[in-house]
Amino acid sequence: MTSVSIPKGTLKLSGLLFKPSKPFTPKTPALIIVHPGGGVKEQTASTYAKKLSEEHGVTTVAFDASHQGASEGEPRFLEDPNARVSDIWSVVDYLERLDTVDPEKIGIVGVCAGGGYAVAAAKADHRIKCVATVSLVNIGDSGRYGWYGQDAPAKQRDIIVKAAKQISAEGKGAEYETVPYVPLKLEDSTPVDMREAHEYYLTKRGQHPRAQNKMLLRSVPRILTFDAFNLADLYLKQPVLLIAGEKAESRWHTEKLDELISYVTEKVIVPKARHVDFYDQDEFVDPAVLKVAQFMKARLV
Repeated sequence: MTSVSIPKGTLKLSGLLFKPSKPFTPKTPALIIVHPGGGVKEQTASTYAKKLSEEHGVTTVAFDASHQGASEGEPRFLEDPNARVSDIWSVVDYLERLDTVDPEKIGIVGVCAGGGYAVAAAKADHRIKCVATVSLVNIGDSGRYGWYGQDAPAKQRDIIVKAAKQISAEGKGAEYETVPYVPLKLEDSTPVDMREAHEYYLTKRGQHPRAQNKMLLRSVPRILTFDAFNLADLYLKQPVLLIAGEKAESRWHTEKLDELISYVTEKVIVPKARHVDFYDQDEFVDPAVLKVAQFMKARLV
């Protein structure tokens, strides 16, 4: 593993590059690993990157989103879906320049919201030859329809108005307002997926000092008006692997995308698994890594 700096215009993205110790060919396939919303590269993204490189002989890179983690970008803690997508394109640029990577064999793996960003990036950039998502979330749909996918999007209008007022205030010197990614306190009504995300991000199980469970309020309108799946049926023609847990409350994102682009998808629903199980539980992570590796190897040829 090597720490790397990935150019994105005037910014530098902080990445971890994993090269196989015994590559099968001088130029290997490469996989981009996209972290969940609120995460950083040192958490589940590097878990997948390390396993895929060490066990399956591919080059992998995990990176922090711009404005987050150790990457550059102001203001800090901005979750901007369009920026997250263009981050990925910059990582593709970076991999194409590596003399140890075959530029015709670049794939992408996204976890949770990272899966939605991977889909959005690939539909517009066919340098990405195949896509795999794990516990997929389209962050825009999640914001509009709620975690269960049952809310009325019109309910979110008030927060867009509130955000506009706050952005104006911040422009006049007010402190930035933030909101949490996962609940700070658990209530009886808290979804099970969110309870497990709370445990992962806010306890020693997965906590990292640069994953502070906060995003700027000004992120919310950008999320609500973003749709990772928009035009996917028209432009996403690369092979897509969808992995989700049988018991995950977020599973509806996977089912929605599969229905939209079933002609290119392979769907794997894992019995007994929930959303966060695929972040760090070897019982679920290891089979997911193997499936991703098999899927990619069969198509990055």
